[in-house]
Amino acid sequence: MFMKDVSDVYLTPEDVAEKLSLNVETIYRWLRRRKLRGSRISHKAWRIPERELTSFVRRQNVSELLFEEYAEQYNLGAPEHEPPVPGASSLVDYRLNHRGQALWFEVKEFDVNPSLTGTGGGAFDPHVGIRSKIDKAKKKFRDYNNECCSLVLFNEAFNLVHICTPRIVLGAMLGSVGFRVPYDPATESYTGPIEDNIFMDGGKLIHPHLKTPQNTTISALIALERFTVGQSELQIAVERRELAEQRVLPYEEHFKMLEENREMYSRRVLRTIVYENPHANKELPRDIFVGPFDERWGQEGDVIKQVFIGQELQKLKESEHNLGLDQGPFVRHARRRARKAQADK
Repeated sequence: MFMKDVSDVYLTPEDVAEKLSLNVETIYRWLRRRKLRGSRISHKAWRIPERELTSFVRRQNVSELLFEEYAEQYNLGAPEHEPPVPGASSLVDYRLNHRGQALWFEVKEFDVNPSLTGTGGGAFDPHVGIRSKIDKAKKKFRDYNNECCSLVLFNEAFNLVHICTPRIVLGAMLGSVGFRVPYDPATESYTGPIEDNIFMDGGKLIHPHLKTPQNTTISALIALERFTVGQSELQIAVERRELAEQRVLPYEEHFKMLEENREMYSRRVLRTIVYENPHANKELPRDIFVGPFDERWGQEGDVIKQVFIGQELQKLKESEHNLGLDQGPFVRHARRRARKAQADK
């Protein structure tokens, strides 16, 4: 039986975009700049040998391609990939020139955790994976002490890493988030109010024994995400329709809404969440990574809080809040049960 060799397989830019989950305009731009090798068979049509795509992907992983796409999409300039630095023992993934300042980015993604496919369960520490990446980035930034260096994280694999949950990422950086009860055992009495949302132990940017800042070269951790904005918009549309019709839509109607507006409700946007290191030698400028769906968490006064939210994300969050979609799952379930009971009367 004859099998077609990979050298005989040719792909369209649309095929490549689908395989890499990228915008097709990005693929055309790479072809025009000869970053990705292909052949123009007519004025508008390109064909890319699959062997060239395989070679291209082996040189750079998906997270790096997405970081470059984000920089292109938001006009941050062309990041230099692994630029040589005299005297440095390691090459950092990217250098980006921003208003005359060199910004350095190490891009890392997470692998699948095969142990999760087995049986059984138990407790897990959500900080472990992120802290491991911080340790690796620390080694890469060893010779960049006087530079602004950030660690970019990307995760779409099956594991228990949550890079878009501020409480977890900040906990990995500054110490697991917990609470403290001021209590004097000598008098057997409480000496003050409970201190909530404080950083305890384990933070990779804090010395475990001295409790002083360490890893001050890392300016920020940055979560890079293909945000499923369409799913949120579908949930909002369903909730609004249920409120208007005072009933609970069956799953068949959910699927029908999705099928009729598949392109809209399947929409994903590339965005970032920046988590600043309050102890960094050099701050990551706050006028970068400010896209319409981006977020930033940083210190203001003695409090670490959200210091930026993009306009489109703000609108989405407001719609979810007004409809009660930002409440816990048990509250939402109870509300839907009450709505269904009302409709059945």
